[in-house]
Amino acid sequence: MSTDDYIVDPLRDFEVREHAKTLRRALGWADADRVDPLSLEPATELWTIRGKRPFKLELAADAEMSGESGLTTYDGTKILVKIPRRIRQKAFMGDGYARFTIAHELGHASLHLDKLMLGAALPRRLAGNTLPKWIPKFKSAEHQANIFGAALLINDATARRLSSPEEISVQAGVSLTAARIYFEQVQEDLARPTAAARVQKIADEARAALAPKPSIAPIAFLNDPCSCCGQQKLFPVGHKFMCQACDTVYDRFQDGDGVE
Repeated sequence: MSTDDYIVDPLRDFEVREHAKTLRRALGWADADRVDPLSLEPATELWTIRGKRPFKLELAADAEMSGESGLTTYDGTKILVKIPRRIRQKAFMGDGYARFTIAHELGHASLHLDKLMLGAALPRRLAGNTLPKWIPKFKSAEHQANIFGAALLINDATARRLSSPEEISVQAGVSLTAARIYFEQVQEDLARPTAAARVQKIADEARAALAPKPSIAPIAFLNDPCSCCGQQKLFPVGHKFMCQACDTVYDRFQDGDGVE
């Protein structure tokens, strides 16, 4: 069975990127600024989230894949990534779209083994895949493969020092679309701590506003009435007395003396 997209096990974007980094490490690409997906042509196995599995990157005649740039299937014994010769030639020449197409299909191979073993065929359409709106991104095979492909080709440490998708595209040799996908993810990552700090500040202010006010101990008034207003509202303040009712301040007298 073949369709443009499938519901797959849910993965958040950062989880997909971490899986791509795992494959980079498995292939010895961890620190490479520019990688060559065609170097997998002689490979016989590939890291997947289910462990290493038999694998083949296979060329197909252009006529056989006239409407597709790439296709990932499971033939009963191995994961098979097929690309037409035109894509292979363009990738060899450094074309960003062709390089990303192979990385995209490697995303399907690494992430979606369960679906492939059930008979799914995961193509990359030459005219672009139709993505049903009812499939959420975190469950979309195509969305996950796009995120994976960008993270596989792009050195995270290097790209985070660059200031635009255009710079990333040139540095990593990927399509501008792939570079934009990656750049948007990086911007979200960088903004997340700031947003979290803002949310925390709002929460702290709300808790402070709702917290019960500390109780104030009642003032102990003297038995003597205020000679100014006559109310019994005198209390000691330092070495003097003050009337809470009229704010009159009196000197403190010696023991036994009254307040005048």
